[in-house]
Amino acid sequence: MRLSTTRLLINPQFRARYFPTCSSKFSTGIQKAPGSEFETESSITFPWLSKLKSTELKHIARATGIQSSGSKSVLLERIENTLQNHAGQTHSRRGQPWRILSIDMGIQNLAFTHLVLPCPLSNASKSNPSSDLIVRAPEMRAWRRLAVSDIGSLGLSTESEPASSSTVILPKETSSDAFRPDLYAPTAYTLITTLLSAYNPTHILIERQRFRSGGGSAVQEWTLRVGVFEGMLYAILHALRMERGGDLSSILVEGVEPKRVVGYWGETKGEGLDTDGTKKKLSAREVKKGKIDLVGRWLDPASDLGSKVLVGEDEVVRGLVDAYLRKWKGEKATRSKKEPAGSGASVERIGKLDDLADCLLQGVTWLEWQVMRERLVRDGIKALESV
Repeated sequence: MRLSTTRLLINPQFRARYFPTCSSKFSTGIQKAPGSEFETESSITFPWLSKLKSTELKHIARATGIQSSGSKSVLLERIENTLQNHAGQTHSRRGQPWRILSIDMGIQNLAFTHLVLPCPLSNASKSNPSSDLIVRAPEMRAWRRLAVSDIGSLGLSTESEPASSSTVILPKETSSDAFRPDLYAPTAYTLITTLLSAYNPTHILIERQRFRSGGGSAVQEWTLRVGVFEGMLYAILHALRMERGGDLSSILVEGVEPKRVVGYWGETKGEGLDTDGTKKKLSAREVKKGKIDLVGRWLDPASDLGSKVLVGEDEVVRGLVDAYLRKWKGEKATRSKKEPAGSGASVERIGKLDDLADCLLQGVTWLEWQVMRERLVRDGIKALESV
């Protein structure tokens, strides 16, 4: 049996024999889980995790957006690593506002939202770090759905890119040569540089793609196209961060799996996605409707659910929210005479609701995961009372 160098150094007998002068240094701050000869990485920083059952660890994983499958030891390591990374990232950004760009992937139907949190994960008392955590709702300052080839029509300000680069012609969905990476590449570059310049995000969330849809065995061509486009976004972001540095180097880019978003609100919160309380597996259509309904209840001032997001002052955003609510409630498509045709506030112009709902739900869910991770880092096992 091979033991890693880290485990050997942690073991007190090994240190005392081969590193006697360093023994006190290694032992400082290390907490050993009861009854264990070799402390795992989880027991060093979060010893209370090893006392939990597998079902409890899986519940924590779902509440924090972590993969919940695997054995208990795998879950322990996965949760520990996530909490350690969270503690390091939030400490370096303490007191700084978060500007979150949440992207729901697509080529003809890409949607994104820009959420701003001025004081993320702040304490009720600045002088007392252990005081209660203040959780504020983010402000939604942008909310758009578009075909990626139309990025230039949004009128977003781009300081570094010429206006001509914002117009790229993609082939129609019905074209036989629609799968053209050479055409997608400049569009992906224009999309990323435009969004970076317009919103200056600190975090970018990108919906993770799958190869199969609806549980079918066939791999459909549109999933390949969107998957290739997704990979291009990551590659362009990485290249820009490496070449330009500066603020770009500190942007956190993270993929979000839709299944975990649905699981969080369905299993953990029980809001919107399985309101009948049954354990039956919902169809894709039911899940889509549940997500649209959940976002509608967040945005509806008359809802008793409580607002998860604040609507910004931007007229386009407010018009789109109004159109979303009217279509969600089944109201007829109307537009006042004073309302410009391009404002996005018309019910007939808003189109599908699911893409808009997905990008907002993804952003808000990711924030809730960060709040739960912060509670676990700060309060330990006491944080489970809120799960």
